[in-house]
Amino acid sequence: MTGPDPSLVSVDPAQGTRSDTISEPVATPLEVREKAGLTVAEMAELIGMSELGYKLWENGARRPGGPAFKLLALLDAHPKETVARLRKQI
Repeated sequence: MTGPDPSLVSVDPAQGTRSDTISEPVATPLEVREKAGLTVAEMAELIGMSELGYKLWENGARRPGGPAFKLLALLDAHPKETVARLRKQI
């Protein structure tokens, strides 16, 4: 069994310990969407949210968190594969 992807691991400076959460985005939601070659409507549908909610991420009014944040990291790292797998789910 392997550990988490090192690029997705952060270090908590206060604790000096590793965390399996992503502390900083690999790319902005806009960059991730463009890299995947999707429209706002396609991206919103793919990740299961409204277009308005997704637009708020892109313009910085809201920040993705939790699973959505990790999904964006996967889309950034592996856009074609992740889009293909997500499309099978919708």
